[in-house]
Amino acid sequence: MNLVIAAGQIWKRAYAAVMDSFVTSPLFRWTWASGHIGVVASKFAEVRAADHFSIKDMMAGRYVLGNKQIDTQGISPFAVEHASPKWLEELHSFSWLYHFTAARDEGEKRFAMTLALDWVARYGQYDPKVWDRATTAQRVINWVKHFEVLTYGANESQREAIVSSLLRQIQSLEVRRSFETQPHIQALIELALLGAAMSLGRDTNDIILMIDHLNDTLDAQLSDFGLHLSRSGAVHFNLLLNLVSVRQELATFSPEGAKRFLAITRKMYAALGALTLSNGDLAYFNTTGQIAHEDSLALAARSATKSVFGESRMMGGFGILLGEEAKLIADSGKLASADMVGFMMAGAGSFEYSHRNDLIVGNCGPGDADMGDDAQLFSLPAAHSALELDYHNTPPFTNKKLISDFIAANGDGPMQLDRDENSLVFKNAGYEALTGVTHKRVLTVLAHQGDALVGQDMLTCDLAHKNAPDQFLLRFHLGLGVVAEFNDAGNMIELTLRSGAKWLFLYEGATAMIEGSARQNLRTGLAPIQQIVLHGTIQPHIDVAWSFVPEGQ
Repeated sequence: MNLVIAAGQIWKRAYAAVMDSFVTSPLFRWTWASGHIGVVASKFAEVRAADHFSIKDMMAGRYVLGNKQIDTQGISPFAVEHASPKWLEELHSFSWLYHFTAARDEGEKRFAMTLALDWVARYGQYDPKVWDRATTAQRVINWVKHFEVLTYGANESQREAIVSSLLRQIQSLEVRRSFETQPHIQALIELALLGAAMSLGRDTNDIILMIDHLNDTLDAQLSDFGLHLSRSGAVHFNLLLNLVSVRQELATFSPEGAKRFLAITRKMYAALGALTLSNGDLAYFNTTGQIAHEDSLALAARSATKSVFGESRMMGGFGILLGEEAKLIADSGKLASADMVGFMMAGAGSFEYSHRNDLIVGNCGPGDADMGDDAQLFSLPAAHSALELDYHNTPPFTNKKLISDFIAANGDGPMQLDRDENSLVFKNAGYEALTGVTHKRVLTVLAHQGDALVGQDMLTCDLAHKNAPDQFLLRFHLGLGVVAEFNDAGNMIELTLRSGAKWLFLYEGATAMIEGSARQNLRTGLAPIQQIVLHGTIQPHIDVAWSFVPEGQ
């Protein structure tokens, strides 16, 4: 059955790619609309706060985008070719445009228009490098949202150049929307077209239908708890951040549609709250890395309801344990639907644990896109606070096979919540067929004992298996700023958290060591951190107990 589904997805993507190539060919592109736009009354609301210093940086040629800062040395940023894919994506989506709402003088106010005209001159007629559907949809949203900023100071011919390109982009989304195979991008395209239609004064009946269709699309992409079915917090966050920008305007066109849309976004806020740690960070699972703090605050400020989780629970394949002042989130590995599996990482059984404003244990997060094939390393179990199996010589399988087999084997989400014990019980099938190792992990948060985290990992190993490993490693990637060192006796590890709080890491059944690691960071791409590794030789039966305990408990 899985092969049939996979074959169906491959055929669907191939068909979509062929049709998209046709409608974007010169033979078809001449039908894309161009013309005149009168008043653009944007119905998008900007939820993020503009930063005047970002304007100064851009005017000086410094563009901080996609975890990278590039100094263009006075040339146009759109002339830069050798930059990271993420940097280029954010540049061409005009994700930075909102900062110019904080412009103070004529030079600053006209600079955004100058950049837009440069983009139009280089890419305004369609260029496959920067007209992919996701980037185009985000660019349309940003151009319509900040149309006055975009055209400030423009003369008639300059405004016409920007308008003509905008209309072509809108029309390109209209003709290409059916060929998008990634559901979250489908929703983004529909949102861009809806916002454009409302802002450009299109027929109200058409807008009502578009609102209903967007609601249907979102309903199909969300679990009963409101979590996006990609199981990626980053996808969920970005989609919600865009959706809330039109929420208040929908009632003008369709009160019923607006009511339904509000219910959907409320569910999405609740799910986002579930995946947010006590320190305010979104948990790093399934290609999710650091979210800009200002974006998190901006989205939270637009919440229509306060998200409160008063008890531990399971949600969308994630297990959530609450303490008095702590929160643990663990990934069961539950497989996303076939058209959303691209965000899955081999992180089943891994967890992140925070206490108050400190992240104590987490995952590495995704590798930067400009790392090329090495980015795949961050999808491995080793890049998560989870079990890794090791060999003295070259592993008998590739990283790609390990990732795919591990994800598939845990696709049923083999995790259960024990409410009485405030525990999560995870039965890891990811290594069983591949190496002959079965693994059970139990995670318990002791709320009335300082929110101590107690864990137990039990391994059963078939030593006769042809791919039986030589060694096991339990990795615990520590939070940014956490300092780990052995005590004088060498039988426990002392932790100093970023806040200065003292914790202890206790263990038995394995040997411990402290190593370097990395965690995805907005400003540096990957920031250096420490990790604790419990390791030992493979035996038929292995039982390792460990705990993170606040000092004095």
